[in-house]
Amino acid sequence: MILIAGCGYVGGRLADLLQEAGHEVCGLTHSPASAERLAQSKPWRALACDISDAGAVAQMAQSLGADAVDVIVHCASSNRGGADVYRAVYLEGMGHLAAAFPQARLVFTSSSSVYAQTDGSVVTEASPAEPDRETGRILRATEDLVLARGGTVARLAGIYGPGRSFVLKNLLEGKATIEGNNGEGRSINQIHQDDAASALAHLIKLKLDGIFNVCDDLPTTQRECFLWLCPLFNLPLPPVMPADPHRKRGWTHKRVSNARLRATGWNARHPTYQSAIAHDPLLVPSILELVQAETGTLPRSPNIVIVGLMGCGKSSVGRIVANMIGFRFVDSDHLICEEAKSTIPKIFESEGEAGFRLRESAALRSLLGTRGHVIATGGGIVTQPHNLPLLKHLGYVVWLDASVTTLHRRTAGGHDRPLLNEEDPKAKLERLLAARKDLYEGLADQRITTDNLTLQETSYGVAESARVWFAGQSNQGS
Repeated sequence: MILIAGCGYVGGRLADLLQEAGHEVCGLTHSPASAERLAQSKPWRALACDISDAGAVAQMAQSLGADAVDVIVHCASSNRGGADVYRAVYLEGMGHLAAAFPQARLVFTSSSSVYAQTDGSVVTEASPAEPDRETGRILRATEDLVLARGGTVARLAGIYGPGRSFVLKNLLEGKATIEGNNGEGRSINQIHQDDAASALAHLIKLKLDGIFNVCDDLPTTQRECFLWLCPLFNLPLPPVMPADPHRKRGWTHKRVSNARLRATGWNARHPTYQSAIAHDPLLVPSILELVQAETGTLPRSPNIVIVGLMGCGKSSVGRIVANMIGFRFVDSDHLICEEAKSTIPKIFESEGEAGFRLRESAALRSLLGTRGHVIATGGGIVTQPHNLPLLKHLGYVVWLDASVTTLHRRTAGGHDRPLLNEEDPKAKLERLLAARKDLYEGLADQRITTDNLTLQETSYGVAESARVWFAGQSNQGS
């Protein structure tokens, strides 16, 4: 059995991977409510146990059987606590687990913050790890306890992934700064949630002991990071500020190397932060959603995004609007076909609607950073929840609405709409509109009913309403 103490952001993902690989997994959480929630939603066993309580750990070990546990992974979080919490959760918690399961192999998820270097040097597992904060020294003491038992220490860099990216969230909220280092800022060392979990599973599988840095392949300075990230979200570079000596884990500037881990055969799914931003379908949308929930607003790009059901005129109107106002026109369906080197009917035939939706979301992400575009989208793009914050961020959203009768008339005779290849396409349109109407309405900044309008009239309405919206955005920014 593999016992995972702490089933949060990384521990829970690790438990999933190990369970999928055929291991018996038991997860420990501090809260009984969390244990109950996990027990109802996960295929692996979940128990509540306060690992800082020696008696609770001993009782749990007696219940499981001390000899039944082969590996213990300490993934518990301090929940941003201070030195006392660190000591209780990390040093004492690991000590209690080690005493209760004397035969188990120990794996400890430490932090690359134990490297206190400030000179921008590359740090390996052999580099000095002499943190100047008490919390860091407690992590080092816990590492020594594990290493003395022949265990494994994984020094994780800053963890990010869906719902969690301090770099992007702070940038979108206007809180980011470039800290010290002659305007270059400190080095950012990160690891994606999936890669952190896969690295731990790899170390467990190969029974590798000692210290391993768990980070991606390309540390960057803050300036290097923001130079490509800011244009993606149409934001200015953050201000340059002096280094903050009061940071909880201290101000450091080092480039953490993962060479030792990669030499064992492990490779990151997201080798760089830039590749994760581009390819993780949930990363950017989830952070946009967080920002909107916490601040009530989102940074909006200077584009026009047209949504609506098939037959509403998105592509035709979009081309006219682009010509009217000097924008470029892009059709998300065309992007999909160009990337797939195929047609929409053939994609549906070979990959199904689910495969098409994945391609559609990827096409939408590829439009991050665009300016001065009219973007015509597919009718079903709103059915994927993670697309909604992206659509909102990409620009001024116009919903072209029309009655089912009008939509049916406009789409009749076409053979390039797989969802209408049914005996009664009008009934299908009715069902689609009923399912999507609230999504269009909740997303749109403007709704235009097109039944009795010509293409030119509809296009004028889109262009004029966009002009008013852009003027309002400009006034807000001034």
